[in-house]
This record gives sequence, C-alpha cells and structure tokens, in this order.
Amino acid sequence: MNGPNGEIHVRTRSMRLCTHDRGDFASIRGENVLIYWPHGFGDLVGLGYVLPLLEPTNRYWITRFGDDYLSVMDGSEYVTPVFVGGPPAVQAGDGNSLHNRHLGLVYNNIDGGKHTVSLPLSIYEACRQNKITTLLWTSYPETFGHRAYPYHSKARNLARHIAPRASFPVLESGVPLINGINFEVAPWVVRWVEARLRNFAGFGGRKLCIISRNGYSSTGKNWGHRWREDLPPNQRREAEECRQFMRLLLKKDRRWIFLTMEDRLFDGDHTVRSRATNCFSYAELFGTISWESIPFGMITKALLRLASLSIGVPTGPFHLSMAKRDLPTVGIWIQHSPTWYDEPKECSIHLVGSEAARSTHCVPQSISGSNGLSHRTVIQESRIITGEQALGAVETLLY
Repeated sequence: MNGPNGEIHVRTRSMRLCTHDRGDFASIRGENVLIYWPHGFGDLVGLGYVLPLLEPTNRYWITRFGDDYLSVMDGSEYVTPVFVGGPPAVQAGDGNSLHNRHLGLVYNNIDGGKHTVSLPLSIYEACRQNKITTLLWTSYPETFGHRAYPYHSKARNLARHIAPRASFPVLESGVPLINGINFEVAPWVVRWVEARLRNFAGFGGRKLCIISRNGYSSTGKNWGHRWREDLPPNQRREAEECRQFMRLLLKKDRRWIFLTMEDRLFDGDHTVRSRATNCFSYAELFGTISWESIPFGMITKALLRLASLSIGVPTGPFHLSMAKRDLPTVGIWIQHSPTWYDEPKECSIHLVGSEAARSTHCVPQSISGSNGLSHRTVIQESRIITGEQALGAVETLLY
C-alpha cells in the first residue's frame, strides 16, 4: 500500500516470532535475526549491554519506527540497523502514524511460531537479501530493583532470557558489562556538530557539559521539578537547582558551556537555557523533533565525544553518557535507583535524594550493589539535589 493518507509501502513476510519469554529465543543457532525495538532511546542504550552476550552463531539486524533513535546503533559490530526512513522517533514510535502499527503484530499473540509480518519495503528488502527468518520483539520489562543480583538491571534481566547459557558466566562474574554501541562517528558528522557548537555556543577554548535535566517517562525524576517548598521562597522556580549548579561551576571555571538536552524550545521556567550561564538548548542548536537533521543518535554520540562532563537524570542521553566508559558522569536521582539501569564505571558519581533512597531502600541492594557491580553513590539528607551537592560531585571527579 502507499501514501495519500501517510501510510507507507509494505510487503508481507512469514517469520518465526519470539519474545523474551515465548519462543525459546536463547536456543536459536545459526539464524539471521531481526530485532524489532519499539522502545525509547534510553532502552535502546540498555539493549547495547545485551548485544555482546547474544548467541554468536546468529547474525543480528535491528529496526524501529524512528530512525533518529536507531542511528545510535550505527557502526556496531554486533547489530546492523535497518532504517525505515520515516518521521522522527517521538512521532512514530510504534508506526501508528504510518498506518503500520507494530508491523501489524499483536504482542500477546506471539508464541514462537510463524506469523505474517507487514514490513516497510526497506525492512522487507533487508530481510529478503539477508535471508532473515526470525523476529524478536520483547517488551523489555522493568525490574525496579526486584531482581536478585546479578540480574538486577533491565538489561541484565533481559539477557538472562535471550542470551545463551554460555554467556551466564559473564553476567555472573561481577564485572561491569561493556556496551555494544560504537561511539565512533563519521568524521564529517563530528565536524558538523563541532561547527555548530563553535558558531552558536562559542565552543573552542571552552569545555562542554551535557545536561539531561528532564525525561519523558516520568516528570517526577526531573531535576528541580518536585519539592519547590524545600528551597528559600525567592528560589522556588522550576529547575532552580540546575541553574544554581551552572552558576557555581562557572564561578569555579568560566570556560564551561552547557548544552541542555531538550527536544523542543521551552520558555520561562521550563528551560534552563540562558546566555548568562552559557547554557544552550539542543533544540536551539540542532533542531526540534519536527526538524529534519542528522539523526539524533549520531549527533548525541558526536556530542559525547566532544564533552568533558555529563550530568543529569535517568533519561536517554544520560544512559548513553554512562555507556561511554571514559566520560565523567554525575547522576541525579530524585526518583529510581542507578542500579536499575546502568553498569557502573569509575568516572561516575550518583547523587541520590533522600526520598529516592527511602522509597527504594526496602528493595534488596537497590542503592548499593555487590560483587564488583556497586555504583559510587552518595545519599543526600535532602529530597532535592542542590547545586552545591552537584558541584561537589563534579569537583570530586574533575578537580
């Protein structure tokens, strides 16, 4: 079918379909597999930890509606992205806007048998040319710290379902998993990103700090959103703690510039961008979700190669920062726990608010890990994470 109403050309193909808990995916050997991943950017980063553990006799491709996100897998030695060429990720996350929701599949009907899949032509051709016979679509279930170590995080929990038994010693070794995302980016992309930073933000002799202040799955985890009453009356603005952090870091070193990872231009207290603090919005420099540009995943990888620091809440760019082993990273945890999502690394510190610690302390080892998998965490006495506390973590990492 084609497009007077926005639908795309598709062709059907019969494929074996598996989920993480139906179809015995871990037993498949010597097959060509398409991973369908209709999840967010942070979850795509999480899958990166699983890819190196999958059965090595299989070959893997990956697709989703929304190439902006999928582009983060470009260059991976473990999986090949298959692009749809459709609208940006946020607008077409499940294909519904293209009249092809979830490739015509119903998740609960997947049972390990063969089903007819409605594939956009780009995906159909990739499957035909590469003789792809199997499709994996997993719900990627949340763990919220309820899984015992070493299967406590979302990625590790998924791996125990879809990786072969031969990978379990790696999972159980107490050594952090290495992410299968390739942080190398085409040189022209890096040059283009750096040019925009230089021309519009004054990057050059300055140092870049990536700020991930807000997420999409929950406003409760946003830095500076909840508990305004815990601040002095004249400071009870949205995101005031983040502004305070930038002012303090600039007082220490005027060479910093900040890029806040906003997907659209916000106004007033809903944004921290300000020339007074050398803070610029991603949407301001690289485009909003509706603006055609180099895909978000590629730009973000290039930004992290140029950055000297990343700080923020658990959202996609922060998770990608944690996956880059040599990038100093500070986690801001108003909600949830670092052990639920990311693998630990030496150049990271996680600041956990008292309310987050209280709500997760009853979950075994939810804040502090074990067997070499513990995160470097500092539990605060306050519910909020102040600018002073964030600066202290940066000073520990960098100064």
